[in-house]
Amino acid sequence: MKANLSENIDPANCEKCGGQCCKYFGIWYSDDCDPVVISEAQRIMSLKNIGLYCEIIHEDSNKGFWLRINDVCKFLGKNGKCKIYDSPSRPLLCRLFPYSNSTKTDCPHITKRREP
Repeated sequence: MKANLSENIDPANCEKCGGQCCKYFGIWYSDDCDPVVISEAQRIMSLKNIGLYCEIIHEDSNKGFWLRINDVCKFLGKNGKCKIYDSPSRPLLCRLFPYSNSTKTDCPHITKRREP
């Protein structure tokens, strides 16, 4: 199994940043989303245990905001490397990162972006 399936990074560079992508999870909310969907972010932030780790991030170049949940993945080792990087149990979401819309902020080793 190929450890990283993303066309946007050289797999040899993955894990060299100390697992920055494993220290948070972001959900994008477009300004034109249904108000009920946008209110989901407020609800998540009000949850007793999860809300403490959340922040809203507005980026000028985008028309919306990120709900960023700052919580470390349980598979991120103290050495900053994924404990299950080569395992078939590693989630597809992780194996495909960075995505076509990822930036250097998301992954410092991103090599290219796919055209949408």
